Amino acid sequence: MKRILFVDDEPQVLQGLRASLYARRKEWEMHFAEGGAQAIELMRGTHFDVVVTDLRMPGVDGTTVIARTRNDSPDTIRIVLSGYADGEQSRHLVSLAHRYLSKPCDPKRLEECVDGCLATQSLIQSVELRTRLGTVTALTLMPAIFAALQRALADPNIDSAKVATIIQRDPAIAAKVLQVCNSAFFRLPRRIASIQHAVSYLGLSTVRSMVLSAELFQPGKTLCAGLDLGQLQRHALNVAAIARSLAAETNWAEEAFLAGLLHDVGLLLLGREYKDEMQRALEATEAGMLLGDAERKFVGVDHGTAGAYLLALWGLPYQIVEAVAQHEAPARVGQTSFDVPSAVGIAQALLVEIRQADAPIQGAMTRSLWAEHVREMRFPESWESLVERARMLLDTQEAA
Repeated sequence: MKRILFVDDEPQVLQGLRASLYARRKEWEMHFAEGGAQAIELMRGTHFDVVVTDLRMPGVDGTTVIARTRNDSPDTIRIVLSGYADGEQSRHLVSLAHRYLSKPCDPKRLEECVDGCLATQSLIQSVELRTRLGTVTALTLMPAIFAALQRALADPNIDSAKVATIIQRDPAIAAKVLQVCNSAFFRLPRRIASIQHAVSYLGLSTVRSMVLSAELFQPGKTLCAGLDLGQLQRHALNVAAIARSLAAETNWAEEAFLAGLLHDVGLLLLGREYKDEMQRALEATEAGMLLGDAERKFVGVDHGTAGAYLLALWGLPYQIVEAVAQHEAPARVGQTSFDVPSAVGIAQALLVEIRQADAPIQGAMTRSLWAEHVREMRFPESWESLVERARMLLDTQEAA
């Protein structure tokens, strides 16, 4: 049974939560703390799977509760449920909380959020792995892109389109901007999966504060020797561009681009947090082992699952999380639907065929599966035609 801790300084709010969630009592062991001090005392003796806390409380506030939870129990899912947060608090909480819900919050919405987070948690069974990944707030940045973004944001006449163009060149910055934009603090009616839309909604002032904040965007630890940040960036951008081209006639082309951009964030994550283990995994792939198998052997989790775990906790759209999880192990290849995960898988396979030397080692193993998938789902173009279209797209991008 999962343990959930709800924290609020108003007794009537806790009573309302207790009543509205009564039906879940056989699935969740629920505890209710009246204020931050009581919550921290409860956490000293009990491990909780999820902590849901109000933000504004006298004495020990919600920010303190979330910070203590992250430090003392990193594998615990941290959710803020609040009716108010100023800009500075919002930016600070991005580095501490996984999800954000606005007050008043519909009980069904709260249940769905907790259920979704628990489902994400189940992706990784190892408590040690969840604990280590639970401390991650930012991914390794591409220094040149980070510097370009700083320069652009220093220009008072810069427009959001130019900022978005720079942001979407870096998976780490793109993931963080989308995490913030999709938080409940901005009360948007739907999830945002377009960098352009995210920058427009957030505004350049907020983006500038985020980017210049060392707390959120720090260069971080270096990657293991076998991973090249520049190559990973080029690969992500090329997969993203091809995926968007494949989905050009759909209404989810931007989601396909974003999923392509983020599909290998797990490599950044594991390459930084598990440097030695990932290096051994990469060396094993050179001896013929599939990367996913090598990662599970030496790290305990493959980079697709690790990336999906982090992005799901950050609240990114489901299809993007699904694409990240499946891009190396296409469980849905046998299905006939063309969707975001399919677009990313096909894009990666096309890139392997066009530029084998620039693709990650594991990409070569999926080409035949995705080529067959294109035929089985009766895609309007042949595999050979898609290869030529992708080659022309990449050539055009490089010439620009």
